[in-house]
Amino acid sequence: MIPSNSLAHQRFSFFEYSCITDIADIWDSILPVNHSLVSPNLKVLELAKPDDMQFKYLMVRKMDAVIGVIYLQQLKITTNHFDGTAIDKPGLGWLKKCINSQFRDVLICGNLFRVHFPGYYFKNTKDDSLVFEILTDYLNSTKENKRFCGILVKDSPHQFKDLDKFKPYHDDVTMEIEIKNQWKSMDDYKFSLRKKYRQRYNTIQNSGKSVTFKEFSLDEIIMNASQIEQLYLNVALKQSLRIGFVNAAYFIEMKRCYGDSFILKGYYFNNELVAFSSHIMYENEVMEIHFIGLNYNHNDSQSLYFNILFDGLEIAILKKMKRLELGRTARVAKASLGGKPIGIFNYILLKKGIPSLAFTFFNTWFVKSLGEDWMQRNPFK
Repeated sequence: MIPSNSLAHQRFSFFEYSCITDIADIWDSILPVNHSLVSPNLKVLELAKPDDMQFKYLMVRKMDAVIGVIYLQQLKITTNHFDGTAIDKPGLGWLKKCINSQFRDVLICGNLFRVHFPGYYFKNTKDDSLVFEILTDYLNSTKENKRFCGILVKDSPHQFKDLDKFKPYHDDVTMEIEIKNQWKSMDDYKFSLRKKYRQRYNTIQNSGKSVTFKEFSLDEIIMNASQIEQLYLNVALKQSLRIGFVNAAYFIEMKRCYGDSFILKGYYFNNELVAFSSHIMYENEVMEIHFIGLNYNHNDSQSLYFNILFDGLEIAILKKMKRLELGRTARVAKASLGGKPIGIFNYILLKKGIPSLAFTFFNTWFVKSLGEDWMQRNPFK
């Protein structure tokens, strides 16, 4: 336990821990049932031990009573986290050098690998804005903490205005599709599509007829772990911005934690595992298409990616979900499925100089790479 030692205001204090197991009982007692920050959810990543990542847990006290908790992921940024095409250009060698030397350690208040996963909770929502004050204080509390080049407050449940040092970051959206009441099967979905998209659906389904799939048990996830990780990396390394990577152990721990609420399906072509998809079922009748993996040698001929999206939609329909969370990437494909953008409240604090300059460069490039074509897609009649 590390107490805060930079308290200019004395309105609150915070204590830092490095292992959720040590404080699980009191941590969970603060949170509502099934909150995203309950300790079993956080143990998944602690046990999986993804590369370049460590974890910090802050318990916030006021008048000797615990009033809130804050979950931090510490990520060591490397050039592997960026698409090489963005910086491997003449004249940009300085930027790569600066990233390696100054844009290295960042803090994320939240979970990089999950959607709608806020990293803080206070018993009284009127205290929610304290998170920015506490994190600013935390960043300046020790010499070690001062090395962090910035903090991202991710997936905030509320929109804040007139913040002092933190700035809103509104370029992040996730794609979701609302499951219509009249959809009882994929045929119902298909016949709700406009002709162009209905023909596309039929073509994609026909392309995947030679592919078989099966839902993996925990033992089967363990048995296929190395292949699952490689298929995941095939997809992750194609992303323009890939801040953080999971590993094979992550999928094992997700299955252990969530049981039947975590589904991992393997896709086979000629008895070869060529893709997988993973899904999370939430108690509020929402399903998420989580991480996927592909062998790109088979993707085009078998329409693997698009069939994975359609399979996820079918699962959501059959399980009578109300919404399907599709994630942040591949917006054109997800808009063609029927997904709509959902704004997310993120806030960022960056040190002035190189960290701020590097972020501005990459964010501008990333937003430009997404394009705007996906905004015009409307597959429904």
